[in-house]
Amino acid sequence: MPVIEAFDLYRFYHAKEEETLALRGVSIHVEAGEIVVVMGTSGSGKSTLLNCLAGLDEPDGGYVQLMGKRLTRRPEVERAWLRAAYIGILLQSGNLFGHLSVEDNIRLSMQLAKKVDQTRVKSLIELVNLTKRSLAYPAQLSGGELARAGIAVSLAIDPILLLADEPTGEVDADTEKGIIELFKMRRQARGATLIVTHSNVLATEADRVIRLKDGRVIDE
Repeated sequence: MPVIEAFDLYRFYHAKEEETLALRGVSIHVEAGEIVVVMGTSGSGKSTLLNCLAGLDEPDGGYVQLMGKRLTRRPEVERAWLRAAYIGILLQSGNLFGHLSVEDNIRLSMQLAKKVDQTRVKSLIELVNLTKRSLAYPAQLSGGELARAGIAVSLAIDPILLLADEPTGEVDADTEKGIIELFKMRRQARGATLIVTHSNVLATEADRVIRLKDGRVIDE
């Protein structure tokens, strides 16, 4: 059984008389221990797809299943619980609360899932090489440090599924290599990872690459 599976997703956006077809019948799946990369030009539907997979957005047609359970068209409180329990989400920005330190951001994610583990908090901070910055606030971090802190937060509950939107978009080559190693460690631990990216370096490390164009899968 796939960790996550999307069936024939459609998503439309309306602005006055204009209609944007963001997704046009997209079906994908991610298995345990698999890294899947989604690529495509800007406006191809990548981020919309990720938001639908995370239950942050509802498709206009089709549905998503997480661990065999329907995620689409459930009450928001139920979708929020499923996200907190099973999904790590890494967005392009806004992954940290500005009034909390790195350490407290990680702990908050655990508290939402009722899985607080102080030993894991410290091990995650060490894993992303932020031991000396664990008490720093987001405004005090560099771009690379923010990216690594965001990854630590997304991995706080050791999620079954990690959804990452451009995780290496704002980092240097060395930081990108470190982030890729974290994804490969997840694969070895049988975690499922879906990454939306423009990075060819990330694509070379994937088990599968799915290409979108105008809201459709054109190649896999």
